[in-house]
Amino acid sequence: MEEFPLELSSQVEKGRYANLPRPLDGHERAFILGYEECATDYTIDRNDFPFWTLEFVVGGHGYYRDGAQMQELTFGGVYTYGPGVMQYFGNDRSRPFRKYFIVRSGREYPELWREAGLAPGRLFHLGNPTSVVPIFDQLLDQGQRSDAHTSKIVSSLEEVLIALIARHLGLSKGDRSRSRKVYELSLEILLREYKSLHTLADLAERSGYTSEYLCRVFKKYHGESPYQVLLHRKMSAAWLLLHDGQLQVGAVGRELGYEDPLHFSRVFRKVMGCAPSSVMSNQTEPA
Repeated sequence: MEEFPLELSSQVEKGRYANLPRPLDGHERAFILGYEECATDYTIDRNDFPFWTLEFVVGGHGYYRDGAQMQELTFGGVYTYGPGVMQYFGNDRSRPFRKYFIVRSGREYPELWREAGLAPGRLFHLGNPTSVVPIFDQLLDQGQRSDAHTSKIVSSLEEVLIALIARHLGLSKGDRSRSRKVYELSLEILLREYKSLHTLADLAERSGYTSEYLCRVFKKYHGESPYQVLLHRKMSAAWLLLHDGQLQVGAVGRELGYEDPLHFSRVFRKVMGCAPSSVMSNQTEPA
């Protein structure tokens, strides 16, 4: 096996990567994992890429060419590309992308991805992207450990990740009824304005629908209450801020509307399963 080096792109301002040994026996598995914060001029325009790659946008706003159509690319967008697949996407200068990616070995499009409903060159938006973020972070954490268990753990986590993507791809499809439109409108407001939303009543006021009705449509299309989705969105954003390491726990809490750091820590632990301080401390551990 050989290491495949990954150099930081000139269009990326900050990145975190894990390089696993690349198998030479034809075995297909992930061998490069990454998280990138893109520059204002980030643009990809190419007709080919040597390896099958999956990207997931966790922040920012931009565009993606899906066949002959240009589509909006926002939080929750997931797409794959590789050999012989045209790639044309980029971010708005005022809202650069933050995104994760997985690069896989093997000449054929990964069957794991195909079975989940993904297709090369196609853009999908997940119905509930917040639950996917911690799995990507765990992939990076485990991928950087480089011991005898790393490849097996990374493969298992990728299966969990793709299963979640398959579940939430299903939530993003379906009917175009009034209730579906209310759900999509309210979810868009929630994902865009989550920092200033504190209660279900806040979302009801901004969407123009009652709390009771929002609970019904979210339960139908999302499987969770609007407030649970809001908490997951806030805590996923908190996870990224803590990983960044620029803000202390109290400052991260205030950024997301929690004036009491103890209350923020309790909510974070309940939703994410660990203390905020543990996410920060992991950033200082050697890979």
